[in-house]
Amino acid sequence: MDIWSGEESGPGDGDGFAGELFLQLAERGWLVVEPEVGLRVIAQLRQTLEVVRDRVRLAELSRRLRDTAGGDLEPEVDQAAVDSVFAEQITAGRWEQALVELPKYIEAFRRAAGLPDH
Repeated sequence: MDIWSGEESGPGDGDGFAGELFLQLAERGWLVVEPEVGLRVIAQLRQTLEVVRDRVRLAELSRRLRDTAGGDLEPEVDQAAVDSVFAEQITAGRWEQALVELPKYIEAFRRAAGLPDH
């Protein structure tokens, strides 16, 4: 059961992200942090977002490389492409979901800290 909505949820229903929840809490004034804490959290979230963007780019490049080159890849390059695709399959779209959710966290902490829009 979702403790916030009271709705029943089954396995796999939750995506593990709470961007909308954090935005609602900040909007209602239930999530409040000191400005310096907000700045620190936002900086860390932005770093995380950059890492996620890099991972998504690498996975896409690896996919394109394998599609284009077929079997003509050097073993080292082929292994790197396989590793990237394998990591993407394990995360099952979580990187793309993180690209959507992390900006919500950033905005929520901006609001929670009372920081101006950029």
